[in-house]
Amino acid sequence: MKKITLLLITTITSVIFAQTTIGESSLFITTTNATWTHVFTAVTTSDGVAVSGLAQTVVINITDLPGDSTYTYRIYKTLVTGAGNFDQQGDLVLGENTITVPAVAFNRAVKFQFSGGGVIEFDYFSHNGEVLYPTQECEPDDVTIGSSDLFVNQDSPDWPYYLIAASKNDEGTNMNTPHSFQMTITCMPAEGASYRIYKTNSSGNDITCCVGTLSLGENSKTVDGVGWDRNLRFQFSSGNIGYSSLSVNGTALGLDDVSFSDIMIYPNPATDKIYVEGAQNIKSIKVYSILGSLEKEVFNTNQVDISDLSTGIHLIKVDNGTVFTKKIIKQ
Repeated sequence: MKKITLLLITTITSVIFAQTTIGESSLFITTTNATWTHVFTAVTTSDGVAVSGLAQTVVINITDLPGDSTYTYRIYKTLVTGAGNFDQQGDLVLGENTITVPAVAFNRAVKFQFSGGGVIEFDYFSHNGEVLYPTQECEPDDVTIGSSDLFVNQDSPDWPYYLIAASKNDEGTNMNTPHSFQMTITCMPAEGASYRIYKTNSSGNDITCCVGTLSLGENSKTVDGVGWDRNLRFQFSSGNIGYSSLSVNGTALGLDDVSFSDIMIYPNPATDKIYVEGAQNIKSIKVYSILGSLEKEVFNTNQVDISDLSTGIHLIKVDNGTVFTKKIIKQ
């Protein structure tokens, strides 16, 4: 019954929400393999056993498999020996496809590989319960990477903006220490968004690596310290990524006129009304489903009635000149 319900929901929402293809979505990396042309990276060994050892589940709702071809997936995973393994494979079908890689007790990498040259069309994709597509698209008044002077615009169609974390010109040991970014993302392009690392390696060459998928809510990445001087940047695939908080190396950047730690949304979980406390001059409160549809909108108030919404996770967006987004649970 649960699977049937999810399939009905995703089928209905496919009419409402934009659809995309594996080739168009930033969730997938294009490979040079003639058969397994696109890859979704679930975990890498750098994530540590506490993350990578967990069961890895992908749910993709496929709306079109063009032509008469058979479309398939396979799993790349590393074994306890470190060797790669491709034993888990299967066919893809129209509708909901749920693929699970069982948990293990060691650190590993897991990648979901897809055939078909990127033409498979879908309207829903999640990883371990986190919805990665569809996303909440940005509105004109959202604070975005492209509208912020914290990010540097560069001449790159795939990675147009970056944050500087460290430079070889830094004094002291700043360029050697671990570096991180934390960002609360409120909206992004319909096709999704991602980040990657630009850094100097031990040979003194600047390289790029470590592409990661961004999602609504909290996002973070830490790059370990090294024993040499380096440049380090966090690059982003789009300027149309909205955010309500941002910090680099633990230091908050911008939006410092609002202390998000002082904003409370309660009760959470809730059954009927929810309240916003700590935000002055609220213009609007919007409540979205986890799939991105606007369910409620109220103006010039600090409360909203969610009693008629479905149980589960929803997103609440509070706008008082700065946009603050948080997940809530309706019981």
